[in-house]
Amino acid sequence: MAANVASLQERFDALVEEDGDHQSEFFLKSFIFALGDDWKAVPDLLKEWKQHLLDQNESQSLNAIQAASFLQAHGKTRTATQRNQELADVDLNNDGRIAFIEYLLLHYKVMILQEYYKRTDTEPEEDLSGDGVGITGVGPKLLDELFTLPQGLDPAIEHAIEAFTAHRREKAAKMKQLEDKAAAGGVKGMAAAQELRILQSADGTEENRIELTLAAAKRRASKHSGEEALQAQKRQMEEEMKKKAEDSKARLAARRAMFEK
Repeated sequence: MAANVASLQERFDALVEEDGDHQSEFFLKSFIFALGDDWKAVPDLLKEWKQHLLDQNESQSLNAIQAASFLQAHGKTRTATQRNQELADVDLNNDGRIAFIEYLLLHYKVMILQEYYKRTDTEPEEDLSGDGVGITGVGPKLLDELFTLPQGLDPAIEHAIEAFTAHRREKAAKMKQLEDKAAAGGVKGMAAAQELRILQSADGTEENRIELTLAAAKRRASKHSGEEALQAQKRQMEEEMKKKAEDSKARLAARRAMFEK
């Protein structure tokens, strides 16, 4: 178990070093079924996270005060003590700062714990009825579930998530480039401002196409296929345990027979 925890920690430390787009993408792959139709809230949160980083003159992560402000602004009401304790609980690389993936673990804490207990077929040890307010000491469970991709995850779903992330990243980079050019003024600045307006008012055809592709892939895979795969895995484990027990009984019987001769 300790080796597994160390391995998960190593993978998480590497994930924190990636940019927010990559962290968002990984989170979506892990929880695309659990998020259901609300999956776009994750990239929307990332967009707002990036703006908050700019506002705070930060590049990738926030300190506890900045992260608490973002948490509060997104409907996660807590007392100051609860915010500090819960943020510290998801600071899983212990650097005193909050990366986007760590914020997501707090924002979606209840959903992740529900998925954890469903997968492990155990009763929740925490009260999950109050949006996870005040729940701490669950970092290892959150980490475990984050790196447990859903059973039956169709590669088409992964590809669609990657395409969606790449499209948003490219669009954001293009808009930033045009904003900088427009701010410089002059003829080129005017042209950039016009191109920026066109980009901002675009109908989102490409993004809509990717969303439809993802929705179709999700329907094909469906959450039920993942649950069926999990049940099949459990049945296989039970059969293996039963066989081991029978083999053990057979060996004991053979041993008794030898002594009785």
